[in-house]
Amino acid sequence: MVKFLQTLIGLVFFGTSLFVLIVKNHPSDYLFSIEQEVAYPPSCYIDYLSSKQGNEFWQHHYKENFTALHEVFLENQIQLLTEEKRTIEFTIPTSKGFELIEKWSFDQEKNTTKVSYTYSAVFSVKLYLFFNSIFHRTIKDLAESRLAASIVAIEKQFGQHRWEYHGEQPQALSYYIAIEGSSDWSSLSKNIAVAQSNLIAFAQKNEIVTLGDAFVLYPLIKDRNVFWRAAIKTDRYYNTNSETIKCRRYKGGNSIVLVHFGNSTYLKDSWLVLNDSLQAKQQSYPAIQIETVSKKDTSNPLKWETTLILPIQ
Repeated sequence: MVKFLQTLIGLVFFGTSLFVLIVKNHPSDYLFSIEQEVAYPPSCYIDYLSSKQGNEFWQHHYKENFTALHEVFLENQIQLLTEEKRTIEFTIPTSKGFELIEKWSFDQEKNTTKVSYTYSAVFSVKLYLFFNSIFHRTIKDLAESRLAASIVAIEKQFGQHRWEYHGEQPQALSYYIAIEGSSDWSSLSKNIAVAQSNLIAFAQKNEIVTLGDAFVLYPLIKDRNVFWRAAIKTDRYYNTNSETIKCRRYKGGNSIVLVHFGNSTYLKDSWLVLNDSLQAKQQSYPAIQIETVSKKDTSNPLKWETTLILPIQ
């Protein structure tokens, strides 16, 4: 009997020692990641995730959709650690004395976004995690949900028509060189960009002093086609000696103004809103479109701003 007990105690001691050894020598650093192809520039995700809107959304999202984490996650504010050009990190504190590091990585060439979770654990935490298999499954669910919900949130923003009416504003007298053309709405931006590049090259070649960035005038806006005039302001009137590029004068005066937010998807709708704002007023000059925040300022199309102006009598 004594030998049996000694053998049993020895086996228990050996098993316990082996278990402790296995847990202790298990890697201290853990990593889980998931990657998905996305449709929009990395800056869209970085700006959203680091914004107050994005942070408030996730505070609510954690509480509502991950109640299984109530024994692990504290309700502390998720903290932004670093923000670089193509990566963004958050710390998520846990009640077990360690922190999850959530890292978002963006590959512009592959057009992918990856979210990963890393954390380091001491022996007591390793022991807890060894018996808590649901924790790792929950992290996987968390990563998939974070990525999917972010994509949906950004797609929703791109699907919104955003604008702000600024009412009546005065416009100053000015001169500008211009190229005229017509396009349907789908090819409008591309055709205007080409015309503006030609204007800039023409001004440089002929030593014409230009003021500010290129803009657009619309002598006539129709439902399907748009007659446009790509333009750049000049310091005075110039005789261009060109069949296609002319110098023109805008006498200024009063106008109504609207700011369109985002890319050109809903630009037509913004023009319709501004045109409806004319009411009993009469338009006195071609409509004016100025890109106040464009792709040269930020790669995030959601932050682009275009000022629309209707001169009135």
